[in-house]
Amino acid sequence: MSTGMDLTPGPSAGRNLRQAAAPVTARAIGVKTFLPDLFRGLSEEQRHAFYAECTPRLCRTATEILRQDEEAPCGFLIISGRVQITYVDCDGNVVIAHVAGPGEVVGEVELLSGKTCAATCITIPNTTLLVFSEALLKKYVPADILLRNFAGILHSRLMRDNRLQSIAQFYPAEARVCLHLLNLTNDDQHAYISQAQLAILSGCSRQTVNRTLSDLRAQGIIELGRGVIRVLDDTRLETWQLT
Repeated sequence: MSTGMDLTPGPSAGRNLRQAAAPVTARAIGVKTFLPDLFRGLSEEQRHAFYAECTPRLCRTATEILRQDEEAPCGFLIISGRVQITYVDCDGNVVIAHVAGPGEVVGEVELLSGKTCAATCITIPNTTLLVFSEALLKKYVPADILLRNFAGILHSRLMRDNRLQSIAQFYPAEARVCLHLLNLTNDDQHAYISQAQLAILSGCSRQTVNRTLSDLRAQGIIELGRGVIRVLDDTRLETWQLT
């Protein structure tokens, strides 16, 4: 594995990532089944080779990897865990734009465009990343494949933004909370988000979130922990937000 990249997107971010580094191999991440959108069209051997030259990072604690208005030193492929993407407007209001999961990439737009980061990216605890440079990406992904995949990713993000806009405009607050909770749930049925963050993401008050979650817990649909919400019955949760 290559470890020559000095990752310092923020004063503490690079330090935390370096201390938490752990070996990650192509075999360990299941190369046959793990096919990120950015690498569609590449052979299994090409993906193996790319993963082998990436720098693995295991973030055991919440770690800032990219900071709004600063340059992106590299791109990040999420292997496991989640990355919360937030934007702060000129008045200091914080917006949770997205919570990215396994297979998604962050920082690639800034890496290829040379622009500063449009948002801040912070991992949840125990998130595994593969870190790559622009040169490494171009080494293994031909320009025509990169362009097609990049356009596909941007299209998916546009569709996601459209769905979020629809949710914000036409769904009641309680339904928005449930929809976002469903979207945030990972494979082990955990959503790593605080109630305050869920309120920001859902565009409603903390009181509304607390009331909704209390109702869901009383019905045995979720369990609440510190900074984590466990979904016990996603089918009922999906039905509940539509009623």
